[in-house]
Amino acid sequence: MQKLRTIYTLCLMSCALSMSAQHNVYINETVDGHNRVRIMNHVNQVDFTPKYATFWSNTDATPFDVSSINLMTFNENDPWRSKVMPERYLTDFDYDIAFDESDKERVKEEKEETDASSKYFDDFIAHTTWTKTVNIVFDGAGANVTGDTDSLTITQEGAHLTITTAATGLRYILSGQNQDAAFKLYSERKACIVLNGVTLTNPTGPVINSQLKKRLFIDLAANTVNTLTDGASYTKVKGEDQRGCIFAEGKLCISGKGQLYVNANKKCGIASDNYVHQMDGFIHVDSHAKKGKAVYGKDHVIIGGGVLRTYCNGLASKGIASDSLLWITGGVVKAITTGDALWDDEEEDYSSCCGIKSNWDMKLSGGEIYCLSTGSGGKGISAGHEQVISETKSNYLGTLTVTNADIYVRTSGKRIPEVKEEDSHGNKVGAAASPKGIKSSGKITFNSGNIYVRCSGGAAAEGIESKKTIDIYGGKIRSYSVDDGMNAEGCYMHGGDVLICSTENDGFDVSFLFVYDGMLYTIGADIDQMGLDTDGKTFKVMGGEIISLGARNCLPYESSDLASVLCYVKGKNISGLALADADGNVIKAIPVPNTYNTVSVLFSNSSLVVGNRYQILSYEKSFNDTPVTEYDFTIEKKSTTLGSFK
Repeated sequence: MQKLRTIYTLCLMSCALSMSAQHNVYINETVDGHNRVRIMNHVNQVDFTPKYATFWSNTDATPFDVSSINLMTFNENDPWRSKVMPERYLTDFDYDIAFDESDKERVKEEKEETDASSKYFDDFIAHTTWTKTVNIVFDGAGANVTGDTDSLTITQEGAHLTITTAATGLRYILSGQNQDAAFKLYSERKACIVLNGVTLTNPTGPVINSQLKKRLFIDLAANTVNTLTDGASYTKVKGEDQRGCIFAEGKLCISGKGQLYVNANKKCGIASDNYVHQMDGFIHVDSHAKKGKAVYGKDHVIIGGGVLRTYCNGLASKGIASDSLLWITGGVVKAITTGDALWDDEEEDYSSCCGIKSNWDMKLSGGEIYCLSTGSGGKGISAGHEQVISETKSNYLGTLTVTNADIYVRTSGKRIPEVKEEDSHGNKVGAAASPKGIKSSGKITFNSGNIYVRCSGGAAAEGIESKKTIDIYGGKIRSYSVDDGMNAEGCYMHGGDVLICSTENDGFDVSFLFVYDGMLYTIGADIDQMGLDTDGKTFKVMGGEIISLGARNCLPYESSDLASVLCYVKGKNISGLALADADGNVIKAIPVPNTYNTVSVLFSNSSLVVGNRYQILSYEKSFNDTPVTEYDFTIEKKSTTLGSFK
C-alpha cells in the first residue's frame, strides 16, 4: 500500500474521494513485471479499500489492485501554485490531455489550396480527375476485384493483392473484412485508395503498401469506419521499404470525411519515404513497437486539417515524426506517449519518447495541439538535433516557430538515470534523458498563440528549452515545471504575456535577456533558487513589465531604459509583497509563500521613475490586512537593490 502516492493525502482505508468536477486520472501500474500508464477518463470519485482502488466515471466502475499502482495523479492541483501565483494564473494549468469521443465531432477540413503554382496544390484530391474505378471487396474467403481492371496486372494469394499498372486516373475502392489481407500497388502514376468501411489485418507486413514514386491519395469515405492492423514481424522484400501499416514510397495525402484506425505493431502506423499530408478526416493511430512512430514522414509531415490522435507505448517511440520538417497549420492533434527512454549502444546515449518530433525545423502555425508524455525522459514537442563536432563542441540545428497555435503539453516522467553520476568536483557526468515540455536545439520563436506547459516528473523536468535563443513577439505562454521553467542561451522579448514557474529550480534561466515589451512574470523555488537568472550577464529592460519572485534574482543593467527595483525580505511569515507609491497606493501586489527563508522580488515597469519615492509593503495573511512597510526609498538610479540575500 505504500506504493500508492498521490498529490493529495490519501488514506488506504475504507474511504472515498469525491471530486467537484470530473478529471482524468493517470495511473502508473506494474503488470507482469512491466510498467504501463493507464488513463481513466472523466473520473468523479475514487473509492479506496486496503486492496483495491475503484474509479467511478458516472455509473461505470473500474477497480485496480492497489499493490500494482506505483503512481496516481489527477490534474495535479498542488498547494505551491496557489501560494506563489496571482489568482488570474491559477487555472492555467488545470487541463487534461486524453482521447475523448467528442474528438470525432471536431474534424475541420484544411482550406483548399487554390494557387496552382504551390508545391502542395496537387495534394488536394479535388485537383485530380479520376477516370477509372476498381472495386475491391474483402471477405473471409479472399478478395473480389471488379470494375476497370483491363489495364491492371493482378497477382492474388487469398486476400493478398498486388496490382501493377501504367494507367492514369485510377481509383481503388476497398471495403469488407479479412484477417490475413494486404493491398500492394506498383505504378508510375498517382493513384487514389478509397477506404470505404474496411477492416483488414496483415500478420506479415503492411496492409497498404504503395511503391508509387508519385502521390498516393487516401480518401476516407464519409460515414465509414476503417481499421487496419499490421503484424509484429514483416516478411522482407529485397530492394523495397515497407516501414509501416500504411506505407508509401511517394507523397501520401490523406483526406475524406470518414474515420481511420491504425494498429501498428512493427514499425510505423502511417509512413512515407517522402511526406505525409493530412487535410481532413478522423485518424487514430496506436503504435506498440520499440522505437516505433505512429505517423512518419521522411522528408516532412504536414497536418492542415482533420483530427489526428496518436498513442505510443513502445520504448523510445514517437507520435508524429519527421527526419526533416514538420508543420501543423490546422486541425486537432493529440499525441500521447507512455514508454520510457531507451539506451542506444550505437549513439552511447538515451533515446526518449516524444509526442511531436522533427529533426530539423518545426512550424506550429494553427490548430490545437495536445501532447502528453508519461515515461522516463519523455518529451512533448522537440525540434532539431545536435550535431556533435568534438567532445567539447556541438552545433544545434533546427528551429521551432509558433504562430496562432493552441498548445497544451504535459510530461510526468522522471529523468533517467534518476540520480546522475558526479565527478570529483561535483559536476554531473554521463548520459541522461531528461523530460522536457517543449524543446528545440535551435532558436524558438513565439509569435502568437496560447502555449501551456506542465512538467511534473521531478529533477531535470524542464518546461521550455532552447540551446540557442528564445524570441517572444506575442502570445500567451505558461510554463510550470519542477526544474527550470524556461531555459535558453538568451532571450529577446518584444511582447506577449509570459508566466514561468519552477517548484525546485530557477524560473527563467538564460545567459542574456533583453525585454522590449510584454509582461514577464517569473517564479523560482524557495531554496536558494532564482526567479530570473541571467548568470550576471547582459540584462536590459527597454520596455514592458517584469515581476520576478524567488529566493534570489538578477538585477537589470543600469543602461536599461526602464527602472528596476530588487528587494529582499528576510525571515518573514508573510503571504504577499507589494510595490506602492509614496502615499502607500499599491502599484503591483504579488503573493509570496511562507516557505522562503529570504524572498526577493524584482519589479520593473514604466511606473518606476528615477527621483520618485516608493514603498515595499508586506502582508501577513492577505492583501486585506494592514501592511507593514519593509522599505521606504527614493529611486536614485535605473537599477536599485534593497537589502541582500545573506
